[in-house]
Amino acid sequence: TMVWTADEARSLELSLLAGMASSLGAVFAVLKSPTEATLACLLGVAIGVMACLSFVELLVKNGMENGFVTIASVTTSGAATYLLLAPLVPDIRWTEEKEKQAEGGRKNDCMPEQQALLRKSASTDLMGRRILVVCGKDKTSRHSPEHLVRLGVLMAVTMTLHNLPEGLAVAYSSFTKIGPTVAFAIAMHNIPEGIIVAAPVFAATGSRWKAVALATASGLSEPLAALASLLLIGSNITSRVLQHMMGFVGGVMLAVCGAELWPEGKRCHQDGHLFLGIFMGAALMLTTLMYNT
Repeated sequence: TMVWTADEARSLELSLLAGMASSLGAVFAVLKSPTEATLACLLGVAIGVMACLSFVELLVKNGMENGFVTIASVTTSGAATYLLLAPLVPDIRWTEEKEKQAEGGRKNDCMPEQQALLRKSASTDLMGRRILVVCGKDKTSRHSPEHLVRLGVLMAVTMTLHNLPEGLAVAYSSFTKIGPTVAFAIAMHNIPEGIIVAAPVFAATGSRWKAVALATASGLSEPLAALASLLLIGSNITSRVLQHMMGFVGGVMLAVCGAELWPEGKRCHQDGHLFLGIFMGAALMLTTLMYNT
């Protein structure tokens, strides 16, 4: 029988809590359609929290204590690795303008609440990917409920793969004093991801349970990634290697902010709320880091 150490058990607990934040976002999506301003603010908070933690704690402070050149190098490697692998994640492309020209203005069969949700399920990143909106102003026959469910599942797969490195981040950070802080930062950006996964499924099926369940399954990839890292690597790593891993994690989180969260926030066309969220997130994280110190 496998016996977990206190640190390993803490790692799994923190990764589970961070992953379950996707469920919170899904519940928010199916109970009340979030406005563009609300979504922009949530994304801004996620950016502020993650970027501040990555830069202040995982890059600057870590570099001052363990060699700035070395830590900056592994941080850059983390960001580069994420940006290189991100285009391999399945994406769903949707060309709204071409469909309008090809189909003309067909009647939209979606309910207003569902339309609002679906308009918020698009995501564009710096790698040129666009994760779709279906059922916009001109719904075509290919946007059937079955098609929407398939799109929701593909979104869940995309977010699942996207969450794997975040599970590793929480796993490694749990062996340091900032473990809960990293888990909180990851959880904050999982909330809008839950909205993205749940929206098309709810619009297609009308089932809140199915939408929340799929978003929850996507979020569970984080504790599974943490479990895999513990089984493969274990907790027997030196302090120096751990600090290098945390620098790498900081690079990954900065890349997520720049390539995933920022473009999605800009798509909301609510820059004031986006920057307000960034300020609130950064202020919250700085206060947390000062308290931990």
